[in-house]
Amino acid sequence: MKGVVSVTAILAVAFIAGTMFGKSSNNAVDASSTDVGTSLAVTSASRSNSDCETGQPASGKIVAVTGSYDLRKIPAKNGSRIKNQKASRILKTVQYHQIDSSTSVKQICTNGKWSKVQIVKPEWLTFVKGWVPNHVLRGIEHSTDGRRKYTKDDFYWNDNTSPYKSQIVSIVNKISRENSGCASIDAATVSRSPSKSKPSDPVFFVTCTPSSKRAFNVWFKPSDIDKTFLATPAIDKGDATLACERAAKDAATHPSTVNFSRFLDVVYSSGQDGRASLDSSFTAKNSIGLKLRYHIRCLFDGNTLIEKNIGETDRSAGLRGFSK
Repeated sequence: MKGVVSVTAILAVAFIAGTMFGKSSNNAVDASSTDVGTSLAVTSASRSNSDCETGQPASGKIVAVTGSYDLRKIPAKNGSRIKNQKASRILKTVQYHQIDSSTSVKQICTNGKWSKVQIVKPEWLTFVKGWVPNHVLRGIEHSTDGRRKYTKDDFYWNDNTSPYKSQIVSIVNKISRENSGCASIDAATVSRSPSKSKPSDPVFFVTCTPSSKRAFNVWFKPSDIDKTFLATPAIDKGDATLACERAAKDAATHPSTVNFSRFLDVVYSSGQDGRASLDSSFTAKNSIGLKLRYHIRCLFDGNTLIEKNIGETDRSAGLRGFSK
C-alpha cells in the first residue's frame, strides 16, 4: 500500500541505530557493581600512553558492563558525550555512543574513579572509545575450561523474562557449557518466543554467536534445567547429496530419468546449529518426455530433510521455481 511505512522497517532502523551505531541520549540507571578500576590499573612504563591523554595505562583486561552509560570525552560526569554521527544522521536526532550489558570492553586507561574503555564486542564497534565511571564496569568470571559464566547483569529483563531470572541464568550457562557452538552467547538477546510459547508454558530463546559460523538460536523452557543441550551435528556432505538426489527423484514425473549431479554442481554449507543446505542440479524428462534441467536446494536439520526447492532452468526462461 502506498504511503504506509512498515512498523518492522521502523523497528529495524531503530535497532541498527541503537546497537550497531549507538543508543539514545537517555541513560539507564546505573546499577551498583564491583569497582574494577583500581584492580585493573597498572603502572608499567612499557605500556603505550598513546590512548591516555590523561591518567595512566591500564591492564587491557576485558570486562563487562552493568547498566548503561554514554561515553564521555573526558573522565568527568559533566564531560561532553561522544556523538554518534552515523546514528544521528539516520534517525535525524542526536544520538551518542553508549555501552551496556550487551557490550564487552577493554580498559585502556584509568584516572581516579574513571576508566577509558574500548568496545571489543560487538566487533563492528571496536573503533569506539570513551570514558566511563568505574562502577559500571565489572569483572568477567570464567569456568575452568575458559567458558564465560553469565550473571543476571548480562541480561535485559522485562515483564516476560523477570519472573524466570534464576532459571534463565542457569539454563543459559548450561547451554554455554554443553553446546559446542555456544562458547559465545549474546545473553542480552534472551526473549520469550511469541510463536512457541503458550500462556502458561513460556518458551525462551538465546542467540549463540560462534566466530567462524553464522549465529543461531537455542530455545528452552524454564523447566529445562535437567535437559541436555548438546549441539546437533549437521548431516555430512555425502549423505546430504544422496538425500537430495532421493528428493529430486521423488519430485520427478519420471524418477528413472533423473541424472543428478553429485560433484560438479554441488554446493554444501553447514552451521553449528545442526542446519545444513545443499545445492545441485539434475536433468529429468517431464510429462511429455522432454528432457529438462533443474536446480535443487535441500535444507536439513540434523539428518532430517525439512525443505526442498526445485526450479526449472533453461537459457531462454531462466529459473522458474517451485517447492515440493
